[in-house]
Amino acid sequence: METTPDLSPLVDQLQGEEYDVTEPLPGVLHVRGRFSNPERIALRAAADAGDLAVAVWATSHHDDWALVAWNRPDLVTITQKGATPQRWRHRRIPETLRPDAQTFLEGASSPFDIVTRPKHQPTDAAREILGRFSITDPPPPGWVPPVVEVPVVEVPVVRKSTLPTATGTRKATTPRAPKAPAKPVKAEPVVAVCPTCFMAIPATGICDNCG
Repeated sequence: METTPDLSPLVDQLQGEEYDVTEPLPGVLHVRGRFSNPERIALRAAADAGDLAVAVWATSHHDDWALVAWNRPDLVTITQKGATPQRWRHRRIPETLRPDAQTFLEGASSPFDIVTRPKHQPTDAAREILGRFSITDPPPPGWVPPVVEVPVVEVPVVRKSTLPTATGTRKATTPRAPKAPAKPVKAEPVVAVCPTCFMAIPATGICDNCG
């Protein structure tokens, strides 16, 4: 596809920076090269287009990408890094600013942002801007989402040990001497009692009271 004449100087400039540049749609450039921040590349390219309406895809060698759609005062940026969700940002910037303003290059919020809840979601106005460039899907042509592999977590098997547990050794002790046997207790004598008067009977066996 031939380059739109108004974009030829911009294409030459980007190719002079050793980037691969194509125009997949009228007024839409696709820049590919070895860079780490695709959003910066796309914003600078849009700024170098001046007030010319242009959309720029930038795809890094890591397959991260950004899309900038510029049609003053509307500036729409969409970024995606790896398998993370797309981040949309729609700004309406004043005449005194360009798409490559430092705040925009740093990806910071600004007073010109159209805030969405939750953050970084597309607005109907942003989709309308993309529609002016015949862009129906933000990812660049030919881009394939990365496959996210879920690591398999192995649960360690705890096995009971069959080895005997170590027991502590007791300190050797000196045997005690055996105790001496206790002395026998002498039995008390049994005293005979008279069954009649209950008096003790003398050794003669005859009660002194009863005879």
